[in-house]
Amino acid sequence: MTALSLRSYTPRADVHDHQYPQLVLPIRGHLDIQVGGYTGTVVTGECVIIRSGEIHQFQAHDAARFIVADLDYLPDNLAATRRVVFSISTLLMNYLLFLEAQLQGKVDARIDRLAIELFLGLLERQTCDKRVDRRLLRVLDVMNEQLDQPHDVASLAALAHLSPTQFHKIFRDNLGVSVKQYLTARRMERARAQLIHSDLSVQQVAEAVGYQNLSAFTRRFSHHFGMTPREMTRQYSSLAISS
Repeated sequence: MTALSLRSYTPRADVHDHQYPQLVLPIRGHLDIQVGGYTGTVVTGECVIIRSGEIHQFQAHDAARFIVADLDYLPDNLAATRRVVFSISTLLMNYLLFLEAQLQGKVDARIDRLAIELFLGLLERQTCDKRVDRRLLRVLDVMNEQLDQPHDVASLAALAHLSPTQFHKIFRDNLGVSVKQYLTARRMERARAQLIHSDLSVQQVAEAVGYQNLSAFTRRFSHHFGMTPREMTRQYSSLAISS
């Protein structure tokens, strides 16, 4: 049966195989991996396909975190590709940020099934024919690890060794959204997950995703989700009680 889990790996290299396909999707940090003729690094915003029976070796920093999907089968779009690593959609990445918090708590069987169904549905819509420009990988890693920081375009462009103008164009061409839109979506999804799955106050959640002004955070959250942070918390609290 398909299973999703939140994992970390050690800096010590581990080598093994298993008789089912597996996907590894970094949500914080990166993974150095050898599998299927591929040797390299997989970062936030990417997915590595490990096919049934493939021997793979991997290692990662202790602070890195990954969503791992153990599958009954590979969806047709993934089974057909020759790629080992591909860039995931913004929609799937946003869902992974939600899953990160979901998988840390106790999830009942019904919610677990729904989470897997949605994950598989997003996966089946995924295109596997391109990867994000390698110059952006460090940038995406930093942005996702430091959502509480301001991240101006000039400093992000410098990380990619690009001019701000080049960076803007390459970022939009690769991600389909502007830097600001990407960062806002990541912050809002992380905030929603923390509101639902932690005991942090709205103010603490706002600060954790880069908003010192609570009113500004509430306006942005409300615009993104159609409800205030407190309404979101109450809605999920009532669902948990009724289930």
